[in-house]
Amino acid sequence: MTAKNVNRRDFIKYLAGGVVGIGIGGAGYLSNRSQIAPLEQELEQLKQEKGALGYVFGAEGSIATIDLALGKLLASSGPTWIAEAGRVDWANHYPDKNGNIWGLGRAGGKATVYQVNPSTNEKLTEIPLEGRWRFALAETDVDGKYGYFLNLLVAKKFSDEQFNAAREEFEIPFSDVDPSIIYKVDLQSGEIVGELPVPKFCCDVAIGPDNKLWTTNQLESLLTVIDTNSFTVEEHLATEYSDWGGSMITISPNNDLAFIEVNSAGNWSNVGGFKNTDAEEMVWDIKAKEVVKRFPLVETPPRTSEFTPDGRYVLVRTGPASIVYDTESLEEVTKIEIENSGHPAFSPDSSLAYVPNGGNSSIDVFEVGSFKKLDSIALPQSPSKIVPVDLKQF
Repeated sequence: MTAKNVNRRDFIKYLAGGVVGIGIGGAGYLSNRSQIAPLEQELEQLKQEKGALGYVFGAEGSIATIDLALGKLLASSGPTWIAEAGRVDWANHYPDKNGNIWGLGRAGGKATVYQVNPSTNEKLTEIPLEGRWRFALAETDVDGKYGYFLNLLVAKKFSDEQFNAAREEFEIPFSDVDPSIIYKVDLQSGEIVGELPVPKFCCDVAIGPDNKLWTTNQLESLLTVIDTNSFTVEEHLATEYSDWGGSMITISPNNDLAFIEVNSAGNWSNVGGFKNTDAEEMVWDIKAKEVVKRFPLVETPPRTSEFTPDGRYVLVRTGPASIVYDTESLEEVTKIEIENSGHPAFSPDSSLAYVPNGGNSSIDVFEVGSFKKLDSIALPQSPSKIVPVDLKQF
């Protein structure tokens, strides 16, 4: 069944029959190499049908594979090498041309770029990056050619002891904060092909459907737009919010809106010069180049956001719940009450929402529009993030 002819009736019928995927062992989970070949066969069939997958990254470095059209669990790996790599931030939206996922890991103040084949759990590429790393985030482009890896340096001149001291013991002066760095990596050769200084305390990178790279920053400007072809800064935007505390950003698939998580409490470093404003969600109109809506989230600071593929809704994660906003009316629709939920994904036709529920080690499935819960997909490890893969790319 292709993504084009899936409907809710078929989905519920499938769930009633139980979630049993090709390539899953007797215990229900992929556990050894002999079971990978059947999974690869099913992935190839999905590719021919122009389907879509979601790769679920979770506790102990686990990788689960789900069919995003039907909510079908295909396999789950159990613990992998990722657990030893430390925390890895996997690029949100696009794999490379071969369907592999890229991410940036940080452990012991050092950072490493990783490429993983999520259907076999194999580590394919490992690129150590120089310098001291305070934070590490990644994004890949629409065509699967290049990856962009963010190093929030903070300040190079201070020792580790000063850098890690409590704020009451040592505060880094604003004037000593260094520009952050974005590394551009060729995803086919695995080589670093560019380094670009961006504003101080740049906190996130996001790619738009036009391949423009966006950053949100806590110092100098709220937003920065980067031309990925020339790999140069195109413009700085919303400079009146330069010290507001921009934390995360997501660009709509229609390239009309940016949802920006503003959370100056996320200034976990000991840098001075922040305004320390209340947490909120800002909506930026890309064409008009202005903030068109602000949602106060003082008690429940925002974390990350994700749009449905048709751009109609956006889910904003907070600690107690994911808040659903209508992007046409710019009003809150409802809340999905899952505490500390992971980063979600959607079916290709925007009819189903998949929300990682770490509390019960499952992916909870909701009908987009009504946002009623349809079912849960049980996993052996707690899930944290779903990376969708559009097989039409390959």
